[in-house]
Amino acid sequence: MGNPLEGVRILDLSWIFSGPFSTLLLQQLGAEVVKLEVPDAGDPTRQFPSLRNGASAYHYMLNRNKNSISLNLKEPDGIEGLKKILPEFDVLIENFVPGKMEKLGLGYEQLKQKHPSLIYASISGFGSSGPYSSRPCIDPIAQAMGGLMALTGDESGRPFKTGPGITDALSGIYLALGVVSALLEREKTGLGQQIEVSMLESTVAVLEDAIVNASMNEHGPTRKGNTDPFGLPWDSFQTRDGKWVMVCALGKEQYERAFRLIDREDIIQDYPFAMNEEFQKHAPQLNQIFGEWVQTQEVDSVLMTLRKNGILAGDVKSIDQILEDPHLNERGMFTDISHEQLGDIKVANLPILFDGHRPGKMNEPRTKRVGEDNEKVLNISKKGEGIR
Repeated sequence: MGNPLEGVRILDLSWIFSGPFSTLLLQQLGAEVVKLEVPDAGDPTRQFPSLRNGASAYHYMLNRNKNSISLNLKEPDGIEGLKKILPEFDVLIENFVPGKMEKLGLGYEQLKQKHPSLIYASISGFGSSGPYSSRPCIDPIAQAMGGLMALTGDESGRPFKTGPGITDALSGIYLALGVVSALLEREKTGLGQQIEVSMLESTVAVLEDAIVNASMNEHGPTRKGNTDPFGLPWDSFQTRDGKWVMVCALGKEQYERAFRLIDREDIIQDYPFAMNEEFQKHAPQLNQIFGEWVQTQEVDSVLMTLRKNGILAGDVKSIDQILEDPHLNERGMFTDISHEQLGDIKVANLPILFDGHRPGKMNEPRTKRVGEDNEKVLNISKKGEGIR
């Protein structure tokens, strides 16, 4: 099986994380991505840590396998250069503050008459309309304003963002989904369209049942740490050997099995399981009791015992442990790269399999120089080759 998007050409005007992550996904699905960068300086992520021998692992992670061209869009010649190559591309992706592309004469409405089949895809913090549209945004701001931080962390403590830039990633995933959908629609109509994704709305879209609950009740859900009304014990617990396990005893049966396992039938009798606020009032106390038993066990013993009794549990793995995880490695989630500057590294592959095939496993073992593909890409339009 070939890569699903083979033959699709994408002009990537995006920078930092959300847009480049989206085009990375599309590239892993088989599309050819040409990344436009500022002459000399390039994408700011070229300077992001970790750095080794002048190369950024962050930049490589997001932009491997993409061609690089450099045009100065602050100059008329740069804008004209972009317009000349535009007919060669199926998709244009950008993540500037709304209005920026229009000021450059490169907005969708300004381009679509001449390029009716072009799919024009944009990511921004808040979208192109509404009271917040002109505001710049980065991931933690979208997490805060999108409700995610209101649900992350302990109830008695500070709100916390997630570790990785999850709203950047979510908006990139949603944009990639929009692009693939628009490509499918174009097969039917022959016409492109404009796609818009905001980081704020991408965050709100994954708040699980919080929106529905807030609309039904006087007060919406708040931070609850690792607990959940779906079950108990439900928390992270430290073992005797200093490791951590996450236990999610889902529902009444697993709740009863968990406390019978530690010889606490009295708890089952005194606190009958129920998915309501009254039962959840006892969660800290009951989690503590279960945690005291976990502290008497080593991590492997705890996991084996809980799984043997049908109770959901997993060890809290470090990133180092994930890289060595036998399950992930057997399934080909990582590719080993010998990068000319970064050295021996691993990169994560696309987490989608098509008939057992994982596209995008082959990765360029070097970082492209800014504008390295200028001659190859920019001269195509001059020769009239490859124009669709």
